[in-house]
Amino acid sequence: MAPSAVHDGAVSSSDALLSKGKRQTPQALCHVVLNTTPEHFQPLIDWYCAVLNAHVTHQDNVLAFLRYDEEHHRIAIIKRGNLAPKPKGVMYAGLDHIAFAYPTLTALAQQYLSLKADRILPLWTVNHGPTTSMYYQDPDGNKVELQVDNFDDPEEANEFMSGVKYDENPMGTDYDADELAQYVLSKALPSGEEGLSASEVKALKTRKDIGVRRNLPEGF
Repeated sequence: MAPSAVHDGAVSSSDALLSKGKRQTPQALCHVVLNTTPEHFQPLIDWYCAVLNAHVTHQDNVLAFLRYDEEHHRIAIIKRGNLAPKPKGVMYAGLDHIAFAYPTLTALAQQYLSLKADRILPLWTVNHGPTTSMYYQDPDGNKVELQVDNFDDPEEANEFMSGVKYDENPMGTDYDADELAQYVLSKALPSGEEGLSASEVKALKTRKDIGVRRNLPEGF
């Protein structure tokens, strides 16, 4: 379209297309990419394969792609020789953690015991209210949350997070992972599937009220 047409009030083709558009929401969060040092390249691959029960779809001298479901990769790891490792005990601005959901308390308990057998232990085990969660730290100091949703209906979780109890305690109530795993797995079916009744699941997922708590655990 000639410039004069635009100045005369005509709408350009790009403006016409823009008028048909609307802001869109992503369909899914697809993957996370991590930079690491040469020393931690393989340890990081091994750690995420263990923690997520993932496997490598491609690995070369610089890149590794890991998947655990239908997506071609969920974690990518890049080896960079010019990186400095994070000093221990120093907090940085930026991403705090990434979270992965499990379908049942039984699945979460099974993964906890499997990782414990490999000497991979959680930093923090907490019932946030919306989720029952276990936090881990990878060899580079990045944190990973393994969680189970506590509400079957997302709207119920939203209501909880908008309520008074969550306002006074947005951090959650700590729990003993060994006690939870022992009880949950004592109820598991011979196949390893969830054996808890609906009332047992609800009781275990319901956060215990401890009053006001607005601070993270020290050093977390």
